[in-house]
Amino acid sequence: GGKTLRNGVDYVWTCKGGKVVGSYTVTITGKGRYAGTVAGTFKILPKATAVSKLTRAKKAFTVKWKKPSKTALKQVTGYQIRWSTAKSLKNAKSKTVKANSAAGKKCTLKVSKLKAGKKYYVQVRTYKKKGNITYYSSWSKAKAVTTKR
Repeated sequence: GGKTLRNGVDYVWTCKGGKVVGSYTVTITGKGRYAGTVAGTFKILPKATAVSKLTRAKKAFTVKWKKPSKTALKQVTGYQIRWSTAKSLKNAKSKTVKANSAAGKKCTLKVSKLKAGKKYYVQVRTYKKKGNITYYSSWSKAKAVTTKR
């Protein structure tokens, strides 16, 4: 009815969750004149990263991305890199790099076996595997690189 309800007076909320990547449920229970219970879910996703440098090579390129902070790195299982000749990244090819691998620790990946003199658009995102569920951050802004002839 347009009235702003107050926590602890008109309702009480509970949430079993924390600051860790995952899916959680929040329950709101009405008090006094406001009866009923409403439940909703929300997700905490891993912190995103961005492409910091693209180095072109003959029929290849090397992508380097920003390394997450120590606390954010604890919530990252790996990185997913995708590239395409289409600016929309339609039909993009992708590769995953585990955070604890050699390439993951350096935050670099060399992509080869590409066409010479072609412009490729590249994006990167982080992911966290929790059980059999994978949580992805949003994709970074696309950056372009042209392979050498």
